[in-house]
Formats: sequence, structure tokens, C-alpha cells
Amino acid sequence: MSGPGALYIFSLFGAALIALGLAGYAWRARPAPGAVALCALNLLIALWTSGYALELSRASLAEKVFWAKAQYLGIAFIPTVWLIVALHYTGHARWTSPQRLGWLALEPLLTLGLAWTNEQHGWIWSSVALDLQGPFPRLAVIHGAWFYIHVAYAYSALLLATILFLRFLRRRPFPYRGQARMMALSVIAPWAANGLTALLNPFPTVTFDFTPYGFIAGGLALAWGAYRFRLLDIAPIAHETIIENMADGLIVLDASHRLVDLNPAAARMLGLDRDRALGRPAREILVLWPDLAARFQEVTETREEIVLGKGEARRFYELQISAVRDRRGRMIGWAIALRDITRRREMEITLEDRERFLRSLYEVLGAALESQDLRSMLQVLADRLGSIIGADGCFITQWDEQSRQTIPMAAYGPLREIYPTLRARPGELTATESALRAGRPLPIEDVFNTPYLSPHIAAQFPTRSLLALPLIAGGTWLGGLLIAYNTPHRFTNEEIARGEIMARIVALAIAKARSLEEAQARWREAEILRQAIAAVVEAPTLAEMLQRILEQLRTLIPYDSASVQWLREGYLEIVGQSGLPESILGFRFPIPGDNPNTRVILERRPLILSDAPAEYPIFREPPHAPIRSWLGIPLIAQDRVIGMLTLDSHEPGFFREDHLRLVMPFVNSVAVALERARWLEEERRHREELSRLNQDLEAFAHMAAHDLKQPLGIITGATEFLEKDLNTLSAEELREHLRWIRRVGKKMHRMIEEFLLLASVRYTEAPRGPVAMEAIVKEALDRLAPLIAETGARIHLPESWPTALGYGPWLEEVWANYLSNALRYGGQPPQVVLGADRLPNGMLRFWVKDNGPGIPPEEQARLFVPFGVRDRRPGSHGLGLSIVRMIVEKLGGEVGVESAPGRGSTFWFTLPAADSAWQPGLPPLPGEEGSYG
Repeated sequence: MSGPGALYIFSLFGAALIALGLAGYAWRARPAPGAVALCALNLLIALWTSGYALELSRASLAEKVFWAKAQYLGIAFIPTVWLIVALHYTGHARWTSPQRLGWLALEPLLTLGLAWTNEQHGWIWSSVALDLQGPFPRLAVIHGAWFYIHVAYAYSALLLATILFLRFLRRRPFPYRGQARMMALSVIAPWAANGLTALLNPFPTVTFDFTPYGFIAGGLALAWGAYRFRLLDIAPIAHETIIENMADGLIVLDASHRLVDLNPAAARMLGLDRDRALGRPAREILVLWPDLAARFQEVTETREEIVLGKGEARRFYELQISAVRDRRGRMIGWAIALRDITRRREMEITLEDRERFLRSLYEVLGAALESQDLRSMLQVLADRLGSIIGADGCFITQWDEQSRQTIPMAAYGPLREIYPTLRARPGELTATESALRAGRPLPIEDVFNTPYLSPHIAAQFPTRSLLALPLIAGGTWLGGLLIAYNTPHRFTNEEIARGEIMARIVALAIAKARSLEEAQARWREAEILRQAIAAVVEAPTLAEMLQRILEQLRTLIPYDSASVQWLREGYLEIVGQSGLPESILGFRFPIPGDNPNTRVILERRPLILSDAPAEYPIFREPPHAPIRSWLGIPLIAQDRVIGMLTLDSHEPGFFREDHLRLVMPFVNSVAVALERARWLEEERRHREELSRLNQDLEAFAHMAAHDLKQPLGIITGATEFLEKDLNTLSAEELREHLRWIRRVGKKMHRMIEEFLLLASVRYTEAPRGPVAMEAIVKEALDRLAPLIAETGARIHLPESWPTALGYGPWLEEVWANYLSNALRYGGQPPQVVLGADRLPNGMLRFWVKDNGPGIPPEEQARLFVPFGVRDRRPGSHGLGLSIVRMIVEKLGGEVGVESAPGRGSTFWFTLPAADSAWQPGLPPLPGEEGSYG
């Protein structure tokens, strides 16, 4: 094909390419209003023009009919899509909802379906033929009935779109007017081409369609609009939408001060009926705002702030009056803009008020921090805050975490003097506790109808409404700030916000004051500790150091009684006391045992018993019954537990964790000093022991030279006499001399055995354990049976014996020594009584009482000293009682004697009890009450 036909076909392809380019440009312009619809429109135009070009280029009738049907994808939908583009562009996008688009698509879809099924009904083309006349073969068709229905629908859609664009063109300024012209031209061009087709093709036959060429012109108009007027870059916004929906009020007056226009915002601001107000003089419609009406007369242009209304209806506006002039510069009216700035102005007023409030708080805080103590500071805060907020009452409380109670501290108002003396009953709920638990302000409009306050407390105050604010700093509960009104009061958000600010300031002031007091208290504690430690370490002896430790402890913690206890092998022994009977010294506690001391020693950490009787039964019985709370602290030196300190109080729950914080540095320091002092004391005792051993050695040498010399001399003299006079002595005289020699030899043997026993006890560590004292006494009595028979003595034994800790063979020697002395030096005949008592310090006292002449006081002190007794009584050589003393002391006990001339003697010794339980038949000594330490 050549000539005009080819030019015609290629021009159609060119129009299709232009439409495709515009479709791509529109797609990239998303999400501009109508961009997607414009993209779809150009795709449909490209489909129509290219399909028409292919129809003209085909030679056979079947091919031409196929491409004619394909064109209907564009022909059927272009009018609908064009209308959608117009609706978006001119600000009527609300009419393109999915439901309405569905209704608009029904006709195009039906038309497309009828075109592709035309052979069955002929509603689109009633006749189709091939016209061979002209430069190229063409379809000669006669349209059916539905085609004209579609034409009517298409013309209606195009007409509506045209009207929308023309209206937009008439009302819009630059640059939207240029856009609208190009859009209108793109619509009018297809109209003109379609009209030309109708003029040149006699009805009802159509042989040539000029409409696609109209779309070529329309496409060029769209291309120019896109390039020159940024058709898809500048979104068209409806003027009415802006004016009608703007938040600012707009009023237009003519030169006669008549209202010619106002938008809904202005009508709402002034309370006007828009329809009735138009055309009326400004003085009539603004009768309620004469100041505003007067401004129109006074000025032509101004910008200022005005206030309309009173009370709660008061509003703040920014007023701008501008003169409206024609092209010649003559004033033809006024444009008045009203912007509601009430919220901004109220915020400014609120901020100014809050600034004054904060400045006042700053001054209050400065005055409060100048106070000398916490209570006076809180009183200053209560007085000043109460006057600032204008409430009937302002109360400040503190929270005592230890007792979990609210403590009234300061008040503003009539209750200023008595408020600090008030106290809540146990278990009563206070507003302070409720606010602290909630962790937020609690506005209480009716104090008699709230879950946050006890009715009993509410009845004590004239308060009706209350704002309870928690005082919390660093997560610590400090107390509460209570703002009170004597009449019903509804708290506003601003009042609550200010209350929170005041609460934070009060909380910070309390926290700072507490920190200062704590720092001062710790400085004082440090000075007290320094003095206490210095006093302890300067003690000249261990006994003095123990006493000073207890004295200095009382300056740190006001206890009722206290003790220092050494850790021995298997038990604790009280070596120092304060506030306890002297008899408590030497009291022992088995370790491990059913006592709190065991926990302290084994766990190596302090222990507080707030209710000692409830935790350990031993505190429910004498002599420990007075104790209610107890504190035990281990003494640790060089990572080794050497003992413990105990403090007692008659008040339940007296000892607290802060007591431990205070006393632990002191205890840690004195533990090292005690260990050193004990080591020095042991060294001193060791030297004394060496000195005593030397004295014993000298005494032994003297005794060996004197006491052993005498019997040896007797034996030597007797043997010499026998040797000389053996033949002159009778058999009876000879036997008497031999018996005498035997008695003297036995005495020497007994003396030598005692020497050996003395040495053995001094240098031997015997195993200790529970001993059956009844069996040991029986063994001693069996050994002395001949002496008992010889003296005719009567022995009185108790019904039962307690179990002590000791070593059986050694204890037998003790009993034998005591009993032999009672038999030899008792009355005639000897009356010997044996018994045992329990001492309050946990020791057992065993004793032997005789009916002898008694021992003078000046000799009692020397009875248990080796070789210290030189009474020259038959059989006495001064070793027996010293052996008894050495044995008992090695077993952890003591020895002693009670005697008076003419009243007999009682020799006793003590041993640790095998357990801490009372033994049957052994009540405590009368008048001897101890205290558990």
C-alpha cells in the first residue's frame, strides 16, 4: 500500500505512540489525582487508533472485522474513563467510589460483549461489506440498534466531562486555566472528528471514521499540556473546597459595608445564619460585636488580636482586614480574615501563669532549704505551698518504711499546731499510703466516699475534697503531699499537674535533707567508731579490752545486755558480759546445738531475731525469758571465726539492719585486736606456766630432798637395826619392824605415783566425752573400801548423777583424792556427803562434804598449790589437791573449797554439762538467775 492510504495508516500508528507515551508519563505521575485514570485513557486511545490502523491495512473482510471488534476495547470504555479523568481533575473524586465505577462500567462491558458476538444478533453492525473503492479497501457497515444506544451513552459522558472542564476553565486562575484549556481541546477534538464522520458518511452507512484523527489532535493537546502547563505535576484543587473547608473565617464586604460572602468557619465563629446574613449591612449582623463592626469604619487594613465573648464563651481571634480593589486601584470592599487563636492564647496564659507558679516554687524551695532541720523545712514548705495554691489546707507526711506507717509532719491551715501530734490507728488506711501504692496523684472529691482513706481519719478533719500526691525519689517512698478543700471541689488537670510539680519539689527537698542528715549522722558514727576502736585497742589487758568493747558497743547500740564469747573446741564460752549477772561468765553453749549462736558461727554472718521466743524455745525459759530481740555477730580474724558478740534487748523488734551497718566496722576492727590480745594473753599465761613449772620443780627438788629423804632414812635405819639386832629380836618384834618398813615403802610408792600422775596430767591431752559419774564414784569408793572400813565412815550418795563432759580415769583420781581427804581428816566417825548441782552458766558442780574440824581461811588459798600445804598431818605431802586442780582445769572446769573452823569442809569441782537440757532432779541454784547472751 502506498500513497495517501499509507500516510493515513501511519498517522494512526503515530497517534497510538503519542497516546502510549502519555500513558507512561501519567503512570509515573502517581499518586497525583486522576493520574491512573489518565494513564488508562491513553492506553485505550492507543488501542483504538492502532486497531483502526490495522483494520485499514488488512485486505480481507474477515481480518478487517476482527480488528474492528478489537477496537471496541477502546471505543466502549473511552467515554467512561474520560469522564472519570474529568471528575478527578475538577475536584469531584468523591463520585468515583468503587460502587459507582461498577455501575459506569456496565454499559461499556455490554457493548464490548455485543461487538464480539455481532454475528449472532447484528446489534452493533446490521450489515458488513468490503468497499474496494478508493486508495485502500475499507469496511462499509450499517450500524445496528445497540450502536446508537452506545453513541447516546458516549455522548452523554463526553458532554458531562466537557461541562466539568468548561466550568473549571471559567473559574480557575493561572496555571490551572492553561491545563483546563488543553484538557478541553483534547475533548473537543474527538467531538469535531466524530461530527465530520457523520457529515461525510450518509446515514446509516459508515465507510470512513475520522474520530481517531480527533484523538490524534486530543493527544497532541494532552502532550502540550503535560509539557507546557505541567498537567500532571500541579494537582487541581477546587476553589470552593479550599474556601468552604478552611479553618479560618473569611468575610467579604462591599463598599457599602454589606456582607457579600462568608465561609462556614466565619458563620460558625460569629453565630450567623449564612443565607440570612448575605446582603445585610455589617452593623446589623455584627450587633453583638460592635467593636468588630467599628473596626471596618476606622481602618482599611490592619492585623491585630481581638477578644469576642465573655466568661466561658470568651474567644481570642487574630483579625486581618485587607482592602479589595479593582483593576484601577479603587477600593470596592473589604476582606476580613478571622483566625481562632483561643487555644494558643490560653496556652500562653497558662504558660505565663505556670512560669509565675514555678518562680514562686523556686523561692519557696530556697527558703525551705535554709531551715536547720527536716521538720522545720517541711513546715516552711507547707505554709508557703498552701498560700500559693489557695487551698484550705496543705499537709505533708513522711512514710516510715520500718513500721509501714504514715507520720504527720507539717500542716498549713487551722490544724497547723496539732497535726504533727496525730497518729493513725494500726491498720488504718491513709491517703498517703494509697497514693504511694498507686504511684500517682489521687484526686478524691469526697473523702467520706472513697476507697483511699479510712472514714475514721476523714472524720477528724474538716476536709471534704483531697488531692493526695505521692512523694517518691529514686524509687524510695518518702511520704505524701495532701492538698485539702473544706468544700466539694473537682480537681482540674492543671491543678493535678501543679500538684505533681509541688510533690516533686517537696520529695527532692526531703531527699536532700535526708541525705544531709545521713551524711552528718555517718560522720558522727565514723567519729564514734574511731574513738571506740581507739579505746579498745589501747586496753592494757584482754580483760580490760573485753570490758571496753562492751562499753563502746553501748554507745553505738543501746542494748539491755551483751556478751563476748570465745569459740572453743565444740562450744562457745562467755568471757565478757554487760548487764548480766557475774555468774554468767563461763557459761557455755555447745556448737553445734539448738541455739542461734550455732547459726552465727556456722554461717559466718550476723543474725537478727526480732522475736526471739517465737524462734527458739530457750528464750521462753529462765534465765533467758526477759530477752525479746537478739543480735549475734561473728568475730572473724584472718578469715577464721574466733568467737561472737551478742546483744540482747527486752523490746521486740529492737535490732534493725541499720544497727548492723553501724556496728560491723567496729566489730571487724575489734576482732583483729581481740585475736592479738588473746594471743598476747596466752603468751603471758604460757610464761606464767613456765614460771610455775620452775617453782614446782624447785618445790619438787625440795620435797624430794625432804619428804623422800625421811622415809628413806627410816627404811635405812630400820634395816641397819635389824641387821645388828636380828638375833636378839623375837619373831613378833621382827614382823612388827617389817610391817613398819612396808608402810613406809607404800607411802614412798604412793608419793612416786602421784609425781607420775602430776607429770602425766600436765603434758597429756585426754579425750573428753560424756561420762557416767555414778560408775566413776563407785570405782573410787571401791578403791577406798579398806580406809572406809578402818575409819567406820558413812557415805551419803545422791539418787541420780548428771552427765558431764570429761575423762573417766582422771575423774576417778579426783573423787579418790577428795574422798580420801574426807575420810582421813573428817570427824570421828567421818560423815561424808556427795552431790551435784547445775550452775546457771551451763556447768555442773560436784562436791564432797565432810564433818571435820574445818580449814582456816589463811590455808584455803594454798590447798590446791603443789607442795603448798605443809600441815604435817600424817600422810600429807601437798600433791593430791594440786593434781585435782590440774585435772579439772584440763577438762575445762574449776576447783574450790568452802570451809570454816568447826563446821567441816566442802571440796568441789566443776565440769561442762554434756548437753544444755536440765537434768532430772537438778534444779538451778536458789537465787542464781542468768541471762542468755
